[in-house]
Amino acid sequence: MKSKIAARDPRRLRRGLLCLSIGLLLSGAAVSVFAQDAAAPSPNATVNLIRLMVKRGLITQADADGLLAQANTEAAQARSAVSAAPPSDGAQPGDVRVAYVPESVRNEIRDQVKQEVVAQAKTEHWATPNAIPEWLDRISWYGDVHVRDESWFYSRNNSPYFIDYGAFNRNGPFDINSITQGANPPILNSQQDRLNMLRLQAHLGVAVKLGDTVTAGVRVGSGSDDNPVSTTQTLGGGLTKKDLWLDQAWIRWQPTDWGSLTAGRMAQPFVVSDLIYSTELNFDGVAGHFDLPFTDSLNSFATVGAFPIEYTSSDSPSEAFGYDKNVSNEKWMTAAQIGATWKIDNDTQFKSALAYYYFDHMRGELSSPCALYTGINYCSTDDTAPQYMQKGNTVFLIRDIIPDPSSPSNYAQPQFVGLSYNYHVADFYNQLDFKLGETSVRLQADYARNMAYHESDALNRYPGGLGQPINNYQSGATATTQGPYKSGPVAWLVRGIVGTPHPMEANEWNIALGYKYVQPDSMLDGLTDANFDLGGTNNKGFIFTADYGIAPRTWLSARYYDAKQVYGPPLAIDVLQIELSTKF
Repeated sequence: MKSKIAARDPRRLRRGLLCLSIGLLLSGAAVSVFAQDAAAPSPNATVNLIRLMVKRGLITQADADGLLAQANTEAAQARSAVSAAPPSDGAQPGDVRVAYVPESVRNEIRDQVKQEVVAQAKTEHWATPNAIPEWLDRISWYGDVHVRDESWFYSRNNSPYFIDYGAFNRNGPFDINSITQGANPPILNSQQDRLNMLRLQAHLGVAVKLGDTVTAGVRVGSGSDDNPVSTTQTLGGGLTKKDLWLDQAWIRWQPTDWGSLTAGRMAQPFVVSDLIYSTELNFDGVAGHFDLPFTDSLNSFATVGAFPIEYTSSDSPSEAFGYDKNVSNEKWMTAAQIGATWKIDNDTQFKSALAYYYFDHMRGELSSPCALYTGINYCSTDDTAPQYMQKGNTVFLIRDIIPDPSSPSNYAQPQFVGLSYNYHVADFYNQLDFKLGETSVRLQADYARNMAYHESDALNRYPGGLGQPINNYQSGATATTQGPYKSGPVAWLVRGIVGTPHPMEANEWNIALGYKYVQPDSMLDGLTDANFDLGGTNNKGFIFTADYGIAPRTWLSARYYDAKQVYGPPLAIDVLQIELSTKF
């Protein structure tokens, strides 16, 4: 019977088979879905398929509605059957099933996701843990703060007659004729102690890496004035605000690992002690530095530079006309240093450096005859007077003033002072670092000599007694007389340091003892350490220091400077400093 029906109506047979297949597909899908997650099957694909069959004429709309109703009924029955069947894992109705993922798989997924997120964050520059924007990564800040209690002790045996010749140029010119009229010139304190002065130093700098080869830096610092050798500021003063100065500003180009070029206002680039230069001295100019290794244990280095000291003002003298303006007389220092570092073993290293510092046009010049009585306020060589001095160098009066015809025995004689010598300083520095057990030890030896010094240059330079030195004479037989002139070109320093040279951690320490000897014209007094003998040359004595770290990058220091004159009238000055410092 079935075969006959099929033979008579094949179209009906195909439609029946297709409906049966769809029904089985819907029922199977429903059972499978319910068995997996007990959720209702999505009807979208099935509905679309049935509608396509209606459109193609394979089934009628009535048949399609029946198929959908039948499929829903079978799906509901399958859902009931799955719910009634006891679970194979012993779970009870209402229990929540959670798929188990092994820990190794979880860790792998976590690491993979983390790596993908971090990589995307770096590429797109958005925040990630412990990360900062790319431009901030090129900027580094640094600085230091030092708070100090300082006392100056003067011997009661000191001479009271020490003229401050540097003040002639800073505040002058000074009329030396007033001395004969009973007025005193600027006088240095030499007998009255100054106790427990609270002082500070502070610096804040930033360095910016502009590329693989270029770095720029700017630093500001404290300071009571614009002197080149110290940023110390004395507190008090009516609780007024304190000054801030541009201390450094430089650009460094380093195209190779072994060479760099720095231009601007920079930290002094040479290997030195505190014999010739203050440790706080910065240089204006250009410097090149080169490292040339020979072996793994032996390295050589070289530094060369050119540094302007003073320029002639473009309109000086301000009241002069035409050719009466001063000629250009730039003062420069050119310098070269070569040295080597020998690493003898893991605990022992020796460093040696030879340098030559050539100061050009620093020597004062005697003016042409100068008729100040006519109303002018300048002489031809005023610009040869140094802008900054401390004390010690030999000086002379640089103005050749013509007497006033109306009063030849009593006329104004405003004067500047100039340096009597040139300064071409050779310096030989040596340093040995080693250990005694676990304790670090450093030995320093530094020797300097002014190669341009010849004593007769100061005494016989100009005819008629002009240009004679006005200082550095030995004490005379009485208070109103003076002995012979005495100076010298030699300076040296020896020092031993036991412990960590620069404590940066808690409980790190050092103790140092040194001796310094500086003849009057061995170097420029205006660039020397402002602590030993309160600055300048013509001094000798002991230096004792001790440092102790009380916390990371924070330490206490004690320093005692015991100095007195090499030549001339007695002048002994002791300086005591107790200081708290931090560096960041």
